[in-house]
Amino acid sequence: MQYPFNADLSDCLHTGKKDSHSQVLSKMKIINSIPLLTQQNKFAYADKINLKPVNNQRYQSASPFTPTGFAVVVNEKNEYAVVDETGKIIGDYSAEEINLDVVNGLTFYKKEIEYEKKMPVWKWDWNIMGSGIKKEQTYHKVEIGVLESQQVLLHEDIPYLEDNYYLNFISVDENHIFWNGTLYEMKKNRLNKIENNIAELLENKRFIKSTNTHFSIYQLGQKKAIHNELKGTETLSILFGQETITLNEVNKERYEPEVPKLLTNSKTNDVYLFPQYEKVFPKKITKATASQIDFIKKAGLVYSITNSPYFLLGVFNYDHEVWAYDWLYIDTEGKVTDSIDTYNFKVLDQVGYLVWPDRKMILPDQYINKNWKFGKINSYTGMNDLYLMRIEDEKQLRTMGLWNSRENIWEIQPEYHNISVLDTEKEIYALQKEEDGLYILFDNKHKKNIGSKAYQSINSGGLVSLKSGSEKTQYYYINIYSGKEYKE
Repeated sequence: MQYPFNADLSDCLHTGKKDSHSQVLSKMKIINSIPLLTQQNKFAYADKINLKPVNNQRYQSASPFTPTGFAVVVNEKNEYAVVDETGKIIGDYSAEEINLDVVNGLTFYKKEIEYEKKMPVWKWDWNIMGSGIKKEQTYHKVEIGVLESQQVLLHEDIPYLEDNYYLNFISVDENHIFWNGTLYEMKKNRLNKIENNIAELLENKRFIKSTNTHFSIYQLGQKKAIHNELKGTETLSILFGQETITLNEVNKERYEPEVPKLLTNSKTNDVYLFPQYEKVFPKKITKATASQIDFIKKAGLVYSITNSPYFLLGVFNYDHEVWAYDWLYIDTEGKVTDSIDTYNFKVLDQVGYLVWPDRKMILPDQYINKNWKFGKINSYTGMNDLYLMRIEDEKQLRTMGLWNSRENIWEIQPEYHNISVLDTEKEIYALQKEEDGLYILFDNKHKKNIGSKAYQSINSGGLVSLKSGSEKTQYYYINIYSGKEYKE
């Protein structure tokens, strides 16, 4: 059975956070139906308590309902459609793949299909080896909009290797949504544009707009920029006594970011730093030792530590096959220090692995085996003091564990080939003991396995895969909190 709905093991997280806005909550529904796999290897929607189908409709595959009461189904012709809880089809079946997401109580859809498009003669692909002329090019058609109002926000036909568009809508507050470089206001299930050309969304309803090579920082609801005509730089200068220390290559990355990590005001020479650009880097050092000054002259990473008076200074240190940084800190007054109190702040690299706090801060040497080597560290939003640690022992066996940096204990011993995070707030994990082994559900809060089954894959939405006796992979849903299987 072909299965289109995130059949692979997913890193998509359910944080379990509840929206406190009554306007948003009023749009959410109590969902009583789940997609049930029938004995005929079809899907029906059934009551989640007694697992009895609620109607006679059957589908080749089906997704769970969104909190707003919609789901995606696929028929035997491999066509997609959206249905509500009564089984009513919203629109028609189509060959376009459909995905849904809910933000601020609105259901956003994405329809996409890949096809071959006939090209004009000047765009034909002439094969010099004489094997023919390719007169077509692969395109994909994308439509994104609001399901409730059928408002179309984007409709594009794009060459396959060019732009991609995603359902990555972000709630700014209960009345505003950010997507695809645009800030929208919600009114009557529709989105109205209020700001364009936004390069980056910041905390506290702030955002950065770009024009040519300049950047300005704005606050939602204010027409005048907080900071205007900023320019990107990789050079940072700071005065120490009579000496000017110039760092010529700061925060260099493999791929150039859309917004530079340092933004400077040419009139005042004020410099604002990634990630929130919320405070000015000090123009001079007022307190530092000679060794700290030597360290600063070698710094290649400088970040602003959010919700604190500090900036982070990093010097790359390659030692014994370990890629890591050494750290110093400087506050807005120019005072340098070797250490600071713990802040709820994490620095990730471009592919999402943790850079700071580093392994020694999270897992001090006194708690480790001397023969261990450490790999990349993961910590997702909502995990707070919990970190997924990758370890290689003296026998070159690589394992993962879950470390609690506050209590200095292993929440999950480093005995697993892979650990997948399914729900950060409720601490639900999928554990794989050996490579190519099956996954089991684990409730870390109550330190117990969930259910008695193991699966080839488990994702955060409850979709699991399991090979049947004929070695054919079967997909169906479970409740990741109880282990209850939704199949006949």
